Amino acid sequence: MTHTIPVILCFDDRILTGAGVTILSLIGAAQPATAYDIHVMHPGLSKPTIAALTGLLDGTRHSIVFHEIPASRFDGVPKNKGSWTEIVYYRLLASEILPDMDKAIYSDVDVFVCRDLADVFATDLTDTEWAGVAAEANQPSTVMHRHFPENANPVIVFSGFMVMNLALMRTNDAVSRYFNTIRTIGTRLKFFDLDVLNIATPRIARVPFDYVVLEDVMETADVTQASDYTYLRSVYTAEELTVARNTPAIIHFAGPRGKPWQRQAVPPYYAAVMARLPALLRRKTLRDWRKIWLSRKGRRALTTRHGG
Repeated sequence: MTHTIPVILCFDDRILTGAGVTILSLIGAAQPATAYDIHVMHPGLSKPTIAALTGLLDGTRHSIVFHEIPASRFDGVPKNKGSWTEIVYYRLLASEILPDMDKAIYSDVDVFVCRDLADVFATDLTDTEWAGVAAEANQPSTVMHRHFPENANPVIVFSGFMVMNLALMRTNDAVSRYFNTIRTIGTRLKFFDLDVLNIATPRIARVPFDYVVLEDVMETADVTQASDYTYLRSVYTAEELTVARNTPAIIHFAGPRGKPWQRQAVPPYYAAVMARLPALLRRKTLRDWRKIWLSRKGRRALTTRHGG
């Protein structure tokens, strides 16, 4: 018997390679009984791009649907001029955009999926709007994330992977609550969607670190030497991080190493999947080329420092 799992992705044409690899790795890791129903929320992808993304699922049991989000929905929201545009807020609309769906998984698209997601999709969300991976203890002395007195939860939870109780979000009118939080907090927002979701949700369930194994934790021989350990140590032991690193469900490329498609040296497992994408989805932006050039400079500097 096949079980259908809805998966929400949000992106524009600046991150097509990441989105393509996310989709191919997601369906590549699916067990025979899992069928993914992918929903893409976007600001206006071109018809050729939609066709190319749809083609990734040709001949599979998986499906994909596209939902264009009007720019007017996020007029005036806090954002930056770099990677974090209004698209980071799209996930807040999930319960509204998918009115006939009771539960779904949300994932960022700078990830590589290593395991089937059926187990985590079964997370008990009774009386809970969403579940995610804990990032840091919520206290005034937080290292990486910003402390908000309005957030009463004991930990700060990543928003890059979520199991969402869409039915309860609709019952609780969560979308209105999110926008009220944006208006109230305003320019104090640091991580935008993450801050909003943590502040506006009275209780957040947790899923294992396996589902947001940050690449620096993944690639550093001793997890205590990873740059992210500085804040992760407040909610995880080194042993817990090591176990997750050895059996990751999802590798998340958020950190000092940058995005894989923007590097001179791409991790082999990522490069192998990236090579399967059609040319349109591998087309690099000016921002990508700039990042590749900077990554080359960084590698040369590292080689020089170590006498290579």
